[in-house]
Amino acid sequence: MLNNAFINKGVNTSLKGDGLIQSSVNSLLRQQSSASLLQRGRQKIRAPQAGQHLSVYKGRGMDFAESRAYMAGDDIRAMDWKVTARTGIPHTKIFQEERERPILIWTDLRPPMFFATRGRFKSVMATEIASLLIWKSWLDGDRAGGMIIGAEQHIEVRPARSKAKVLQLLQHLADYSQQLAHHATLHHVSTQSESLAQSWKRLRRVTSSGSQVFIISDFRGLNNGAEKQLLSISRHAAISLIQISDPFEQQLPKTQQIKKQRFSLTNGQRFLRLNFANKKTRAQYQHNKQQLSEQLMQLTNKTKAKLIHISTKDSDNQRLMKLSGGAI
Repeated sequence: MLNNAFINKGVNTSLKGDGLIQSSVNSLLRQQSSASLLQRGRQKIRAPQAGQHLSVYKGRGMDFAESRAYMAGDDIRAMDWKVTARTGIPHTKIFQEERERPILIWTDLRPPMFFATRGRFKSVMATEIASLLIWKSWLDGDRAGGMIIGAEQHIEVRPARSKAKVLQLLQHLADYSQQLAHHATLHHVSTQSESLAQSWKRLRRVTSSGSQVFIISDFRGLNNGAEKQLLSISRHAAISLIQISDPFEQQLPKTQQIKKQRFSLTNGQRFLRLNFANKKTRAQYQHNKQQLSEQLMQLTNKTKAKLIHISTKDSDNQRLMKLSGGAI
């Protein structure tokens, strides 16, 4: 567990911190082997055109697969009337879903993501998950793109199906991660980061119909304006929410463990000293945590999104299991 002095005084941004407090291109390149594990057990049917592949799951899509006898519950709009007329037995059409689609990965690297009391910093976990999804999209033959929001700036990369685009995205993720660590160490972290509502408004403008959108964040600053933008995106795209949190944020130490301790936190410009032995402070902290949890659950229901919780203390295997279990 990182002690208070580690949190308060900043961290060493040398190469020794790679994969802990900041990410490098090399550490993100290594995620390719893990991304292939997310495909395990998924049979892919290749299309004649290079780069396209079809799902083994059958549903209403662009490509006709076969006709079969009508079964109770089948969509009447998919009736194969020609086969029905020829055989005298009701038949329905089955389609294979075209799986090449735009993938957009929105990654939160604002100052609050530069935090951890154990395991990797939230910002590092975010970049590694983003790289996992980028590699998986490339392996699946999908068009991957992304948007990164940092302390003082943002960047957009339009979806494309090329390894050059993958490497470009990884480079941006590494750059933003290192900038965040560098600024925090120098006590030069901006408090004027773009809001979720502003960033998701731009995300809405670049999200095409049928896209898969991944939102990787701790969701600090979630409000009605941000929810409105994400709800608009959900009307024409599938959304997965990946919440990253530290154990300290989820469960405060027990009172008897902190009676003689005071916690000092900093954003690089201001310091806040908290006394978690104080019942009022603990109650307010718990209220804020519960409020965010309820907001996120309501947003998940409204947008019909998938929600996956990742902790900074999760191992690589635990992370992969959660992503796979969340139907990534």
